[in-house]
Amino acid sequence: MNLSDDQLLQVEEMSAALLPAEEIAILLNLPAEKRSLLTEVVKTHIHSPVYMAFHRGRLSTKFELRKTVIKLAKHGSPAAEPIAEKYLTEQLT
Repeated sequence: MNLSDDQLLQVEEMSAALLPAEEIAILLNLPAEKRSLLTEVVKTHIHSPVYMAFHRGRLSTKFELRKTVIKLAKHGSPAAEPIAEKYLTEQLT
C-alpha cells in the first residue's frame, strides 16, 4: 500500500489519537476496497511505511500515558501505583 508522505503523517497523527485503522482509512478518504488493506497492513506488514507510521503514533501516545502514570505513582497516587507495578512486570516479560 502506497500513501503519500502527507498521508503517512496523517496516519501517525490519527493513530496517536488512538483511532482504529478502519476509521483512519475512512478519514483518509480511501476507497472501500482499500480500507481493509490498510487494516491488514498495520497488523502484519512490519516493513511497510504505513505500519511504521501507525505504530509510531500509537506508541507515542502509549509512552506519554505511561510517563504520566509513573509520575503519578511516584507522587503516591493509589490508583497509579498498581498500574505502574503492572508496567514493571510487563517490561520483564
